[in-house]
Amino acid sequence: MKITNVSGVFALLLIAAAATACGKDEQPQAEANATAEVTATAESAIGEGAYVEEHEAGKVAFNIAADGNVKAEVRGPDGKPIRENVEGTLLWKDASGDKTIPLTLDPKTGLLVAVGPKLEADLTPVGYTLSVAGKPLSGTLHVPPGGTAELYANAKASAELGLPEGKLGPHGGRIEIVGDDRLELLVDEVTGEVRVYVLDVDLKPVAIGDRKITLGVVAEAPQVVVLAPAVDVDVDADADANARAYLTGKLALAADPVKLTIAVRTAARAAVVLCGYRPGAAFAVHAQAPRLKVRVKTDWHAHARAHADLKAKADFDPKVHVHAGAGARANAKANVHVKAPSVHVRPPSVNVQIKAPQISIPKPSFKASASANASAKMKLH
Repeated sequence: MKITNVSGVFALLLIAAAATACGKDEQPQAEANATAEVTATAESAIGEGAYVEEHEAGKVAFNIAADGNVKAEVRGPDGKPIRENVEGTLLWKDASGDKTIPLTLDPKTGLLVAVGPKLEADLTPVGYTLSVAGKPLSGTLHVPPGGTAELYANAKASAELGLPEGKLGPHGGRIEIVGDDRLELLVDEVTGEVRVYVLDVDLKPVAIGDRKITLGVVAEAPQVVVLAPAVDVDVDADADANARAYLTGKLALAADPVKLTIAVRTAARAAVVLCGYRPGAAFAVHAQAPRLKVRVKTDWHAHARAHADLKAKADFDPKVHVHAGAGARANAKANVHVKAPSVHVRPPSVNVQIKAPQISIPKPSFKASASANASAKMKLH
């Protein structure tokens, strides 16, 4: 009887401990369950590796294949699929121009389907506009050549490598893992200039090599920017060349973006990542969605103005050098005004010295010789 009571108490303690543990992990577990549910539901409908965007009015799952075939499904806030009163279009942008492609509802599967061009660019912007029971729902995807499945696979690979939360690069920028690369990205909040540095495992700058980097940004409006190699002129020229090299471009950003997709390509490989995307989770794009912190305060624009002024002076320099005493140099600097480009003065070949002329005026002479006096007297008489 005693043993039974002890066993009963022990069982109650176990139940209480389990309840406490569940209470601590309840929120993370609920989020994990919600993520798994979204993923499983979308994948069962449109295929493995579905990419899901979350709006205030519901969620849209996409499967865009490399050959351009599109499947999409709309679900309401309650998670139930919406298969009536749904229509929409895609705006597909590629090298041949913009194409508007209708999304049609397949009555057998209840999915929206379309056929677009083959995906060939490093990032292809695909905009969507849906009408769900008369309410608009829109967004833009930047899709790599492998389609949305490639976004899913690369997000999974990047998550496995991992980085400490909130870790910044040596220049104070956001760090993203794209394939085998660790990239530091930051945008000047005044000028919109973007810089991307390539880092090693110790987060130190390395050579950018033959990398081509393309950014797909969703902010006030979708943008695609291909970055170009550059050298930081503000770093000591004797410093490691790798510390001075980066890729740069310009973005139109009034605030941090909602979405940022980075594609890196070299002659041997290519990789892409959607920053902040977790495989299997819905990516929030509504008004309350978190922003990606990439804009920072820099002094790049001040340095750029200084270098521009120096260059302008170098291009405009008349190269006037006056070789004289200190006083003469001061006077020359104060009084000589040269207007380029029509006038070019190149001393020291011209050396002008102005001296007052020496003028000697002989005094009039009033002495007359004896003969002259005699002649004068003769003429008078």
